[in-house]
Amino acid sequence: MLNRKAAVVTLVVGVLLYAADYAQAAVTIVADGKADAVIVTPSKTSPAPWGRAAEEGAEILRDHLFQISGARLKVLKESELTDVKVANGRIKGKGRPRTFILVGGGKLASQLGITSEGLGPGGILIRTFANGLVMLGADDKTPSDPYGSRYAVTTFLEDELGCRYLWPGENGKVIPRRKTIAIEPLDLRFTPLFEQRNIRWRGYSSRIQEGLERLGFTKDDFLQARQKASSTRSQSGNWMGWHRMGGTLGLRTGDGTILPTKTWERFLKEHPKWFAMQRDGSRYFDASWERPRLCKSNAALAEAIAAEKIKDLDAQPGQRSISLMTQDGGGKAGFCMCPKCKALDPPEGRPTRIWTYNHKSGRTERFDYLSLTDRMACFYNAVAEKVAEKYPNVLFTGQAYSVYASPPLRHKLHPNMVIRLVHRTDHYASDEVRGLGMADWDAWSDAVGMIFWRPNSLLWGRFEGTTGVYAHKLAEDFKHIAKSKCVGTDFDSCIHHWATQGLNYYILAKLHWDADLNVDEAIDDYCRSGFADASGQIKRYLLRIEQLTDKTAARKGRDINSQNADVTEFYTPRVIAELRGLLSEADNAAKENAEVQHRIAFLRIGLDFTELQAEIYRLLRLSGQRQLEPAERTQATRLLDKKFLMMRNIFEENHYAINVAVMSWGEWGRFRRLGWNGPSTEKQAGSN
Repeated sequence: MLNRKAAVVTLVVGVLLYAADYAQAAVTIVADGKADAVIVTPSKTSPAPWGRAAEEGAEILRDHLFQISGARLKVLKESELTDVKVANGRIKGKGRPRTFILVGGGKLASQLGITSEGLGPGGILIRTFANGLVMLGADDKTPSDPYGSRYAVTTFLEDELGCRYLWPGENGKVIPRRKTIAIEPLDLRFTPLFEQRNIRWRGYSSRIQEGLERLGFTKDDFLQARQKASSTRSQSGNWMGWHRMGGTLGLRTGDGTILPTKTWERFLKEHPKWFAMQRDGSRYFDASWERPRLCKSNAALAEAIAAEKIKDLDAQPGQRSISLMTQDGGGKAGFCMCPKCKALDPPEGRPTRIWTYNHKSGRTERFDYLSLTDRMACFYNAVAEKVAEKYPNVLFTGQAYSVYASPPLRHKLHPNMVIRLVHRTDHYASDEVRGLGMADWDAWSDAVGMIFWRPNSLLWGRFEGTTGVYAHKLAEDFKHIAKSKCVGTDFDSCIHHWATQGLNYYILAKLHWDADLNVDEAIDDYCRSGFADASGQIKRYLLRIEQLTDKTAARKGRDINSQNADVTEFYTPRVIAELRGLLSEADNAAKENAEVQHRIAFLRIGLDFTELQAEIYRLLRLSGQRQLEPAERTQATRLLDKKFLMMRNIFEENHYAINVAVMSWGEWGRFRRLGWNGPSTEKQAGSN
């Protein structure tokens, strides 16, 4: 649902002009279940992989029009049309069809005076003319986001025909039925604010493999379950594509090594003083260690890195950016403690804990220190200034992360620097953490001209998989950040807890397309579109969960760790009963609508799982306070065995309800405190 504030003037004025100049009537696409139009794509397309934006859009449109009306429109290339010409704002041809739907910027659209001129990356144009409709984007003219024609189609299907894609799979698709489709005069031109709009789509990985093995599944099982759960009657691209996520800034962020391994090995032999001094005064660094630590204050090192970067740019002209990111998290060696580096760390900096390597004991030791951000700013600037002398337009990427996440206190960054800022996993699990994260954004925006938002905040409750809604806070943060030097996004990640946290993913995708989205209207639309007569009950259900999520975040005086913040505490039996009652009321309201009842059943899977998790985590909290009684340990084993079977069932029957594979990887070890290291032999046998 596009909030058209950005295009409202174009829309209103365009409609008035068309009404005045052409007295244009509604454009009929389907009449009483019969096709009254043909879909036309350009004859020539780019050979590049992204050159099918118009063709994909046409296929998506054709399939959905058929699912809506029962009429299957033909899709033709312009070269397949015969005896067709443009005159007086109309496409004229012999006989039928009388209506033409042009998808993509071809010759006919150009002859009608409708082009992609002025559209930015990912931009769309949707316009009716006397006997047809045009949907196009800049496509291959903007290679950083060449899918505008496809975006135009899904925008049209949502805004004009009422289609929605709530979650992956056919159960999440909302397709209104009607026999006649007539489009009133329309003129929409829109370019999204961000050139890069990304939410990482959690797929197969080594972590998923570990979780699969614990559940008794294979990689093939996972891939087949995903494919089955994702399938829809109509071609949809995928959930992310439907919601117009895409684009790239072309920023090189690298893996943090900043230079190739062979270069570091050479530097280590020739210039050992370029590497970090440990707290014991040594600078020894073993080449087999995976993460080189650098002496960031060393001017010769900065010059050497700049020289290597210039060589890279010379060899690959046209690069938009280079990475200055260093791997400063984990590993054996610690951060430089030489006097010059320490002098760059303001004594009023934010307290943190860092580590050093003790060569006598052969161990890594942690100690209290201060934020290292200012020394990082100096390092970034030193390299950037040298490279910019030869390449003044190249961008440089650095990051606000780990022990240099807090903003610099004494230094501004080079004007070509782009900082990748990472908000914490517990951003929505703690109001204190969120407040600090947003304050840090504002301070960083004073220190640097461009910020690339790479938050971990979608990882809320990833290991618990329980219900959680933080849509209003998410929208508030997004709107603020969108206006504060943000140049693009890369959210980590859509975990696929769709039955428990899907509204957050949905609202976030909508915000990426329209940062001015009214979140209350979007939630109303989500409930009304997906749940029809049960919309009121579902809205109360979701908002009640948001209240509980807010209550969790409001807790104070706790050491809330990003990896194990307890998000289950307030799901008491009384609260679960209240939520279950709302879903029962929704069922009653939707008793005549099987599609809606299936969606309610999907949400109920999430609530059933949340109820079980709340019981398990209550015992886990109790085990941290005292030794459990034998009966309590027996209860814990029973519940965890039951959960194991439920997770297997979800994986096979409702794969996208909860990502049980990522949970099994992440939370399995927590339950050793309860004496559980996996299901009993009987349960394992039953699962097979």
